[in-house]
Amino acid sequence: MKIYKRFCALLLALLAAALLLPVGASAAGSIDLGHTHSLTITAVYADMPISGLRFDAYLISTVDQYGELTVIDRYGAYAESLDIRGKNDMAWQNMAQALAREILLDPDLKPSRSAVTNSDGVAVFTDIPMGLYLVPGSTIRKNGYVYSTSPFFVMLPEQDLSSNTWNYNVVANAKPGQEPVRADYEVIKVWKDSCHKDQRPKSIAISLICDGEIYDTITLPHDGAWSYTWKNLDTNHQWTVTEKRENGYQDPKVQQEGNTFIVTNTCSKPTTPPQPDKPTLPQTGQLWWPVPVLIAAGLLFVVIGLVRRRGTIDEK
Repeated sequence: MKIYKRFCALLLALLAAALLLPVGASAAGSIDLGHTHSLTITAVYADMPISGLRFDAYLISTVDQYGELTVIDRYGAYAESLDIRGKNDMAWQNMAQALAREILLDPDLKPSRSAVTNSDGVAVFTDIPMGLYLVPGSTIRKNGYVYSTSPFFVMLPEQDLSSNTWNYNVVANAKPGQEPVRADYEVIKVWKDSCHKDQRPKSIAISLICDGEIYDTITLPHDGAWSYTWKNLDTNHQWTVTEKRENGYQDPKVQQEGNTFIVTNTCSKPTTPPQPDKPTLPQTGQLWWPVPVLIAAGLLFVVIGLVRRRGTIDEK
C-alpha cells in the first residue's frame, strides 16, 4: 500500500510536469540536449563575495527535449515532496526545504556534483547533466560571522520568458544571510581569604561589560555556586566583567581564559602589632672565667684586712 501511494504521488508529479513544461517547451522550442551548458552559483552578501562556501547539487529529475521531467529512481521515495505544479517562489522554497531535510537525513544519498565558491563568490559546476537540481543550504564561518544559504531548486536549461528561448548557461544567486558568531561566557569567583575567611561577604555583584558599557549585572552565588554563564552572546563585541572592591579585600583581579573570566578576591592581611623590647642578653663568646677569680681575690683581701686589724687591736 505504501509503495502504491508513492507510485501514485510520483505519477501525479510527472503528470503535473507534463501538463506545464511541454507548453513552455513548445513555445520556446525543443531543448537541444547536445548544447553546451553550465551551472554557476554566486554567493554575495552586501556586495561582499563569500569565498569558500560549498554547494552540493542533487539531480532530482532529468529532462527530455520536450521539457518533461523524469524523477531519478533513488528519489522516488521522496516523490510526495516533488509537487512542481507551477513555479511559485514560496511554494518552491517550502518544497526545497522539505526535500532537503529528507535528503540530508539519508546518508546513502550523495550529491551529483559539488563546487566551492572562489574569491569572487562564484562556484561553477562543470560536466553537469541537464535537469532539475536541488541545492541544499550551505554554511561557512568567516570574520566573526556565519554566512548561510537556504535550499533552492535550479533548472538547467532555464526558459527565458523575455526572449522565449532556452538559457543553457544558468546563473543562480544563493542569497546568503549573515548572523554573528555566538558563544557562552562564564564568570568564576575565587576567594583567597584564609587570613579572615569569616569576614567574606554573603554575596557580591558582578557586571558584564560590552564594549565599555554595562550589559548585565548578576549576583553571586547563583544557584549555590560562585559562577554564572551568559548564553548566546555576539563574539564580535568586546566582553569583560567588573566588580566593586569589598571591605577587607584588595581590588578584584580579573583574568580571562578564552570565554571564561576568573575574578579573584584576595584579603588584606591585618597589621601586626609592635612587639615589646626584649632584655639584652650577653653577647655569645664573652669571657666569664675571670669573674670567680676576682670574687675569690676580693674575699681574700677582706680576710687579710680583718686579720691585720685584729692583730693591731691585740698589740694595744
